[in-house]
Amino acid sequence: KIDRIMERFAERFTRQNPDVFPNADTAFILAFSVIMLNTDLHNPSIKPERRMTVDAFLRNNRGIGENGQDLPEDFLRGIFNRIKER
Repeated sequence: KIDRIMERFAERFTRQNPDVFPNADTAFILAFSVIMLNTDLHNPSIKPERRMTVDAFLRNNRGIGENGQDLPEDFLRGIFNRIKER
């Protein structure tokens, strides 16, 4: 069920913000990745030394752009840092 919600979100987001992501697949993958990152960084049952690092987040999102390109590293680092700060 979450899959369908995320698909609809990605489709609508991409349609309303055509300059942000080249296609809905990129928005879908990144949105799922952000949910996983938030859970990983803020779940008290995950030990601090086992939490996702910025390098792991960058690696997880490698090649999700159009034609297998990477999203800008500064963009992904910004997402990581904002989620980590909360």
